Amino acid sequence: MKCSGWFVTLLTALLCGCQYSKAAPVYAALIEQTTPAMIREIQDAIVALKGGTAPRLAHNVFMQQSTLLLERGNSLDPSGQPILGSKEGAVTGFELQKRAEQCVLYYPRTKKYQVLSAVPCVINPQQPQR
Repeated sequence: MKCSGWFVTLLTALLCGCQYSKAAPVYAALIEQTTPAMIREIQDAIVALKGGTAPRLAHNVFMQQSTLLLERGNSLDPSGQPILGSKEGAVTGFELQKRAEQCVLYYPRTKKYQVLSAVPCVINPQQPQR
């Protein structure tokens, strides 16, 4: 009989633990209005997720679409002219997401994300839950 008490306790603990480990729903998100500080935070998140240097972003980044595609540009010679054949054409994508109450920048290539604490976002009504 003592074993069944332990079994019930263990089963209850496992079931309770499973409830708390459920992932929050993930939604595509938009920014209603950007500020220079928000753009800097997004740039910093891109560098943290992907590495490299911070890309230049438009003042309306993530205001119309939840995805951001960055294309690597041409390498330039010392006079500022594109080097023939230097365009790699590599495109890197990021997604702005709403996870619970947090706004995050998601990098699908590594399946990692960075919380954007200073960026308020809203669920994108044009895109379904992920």
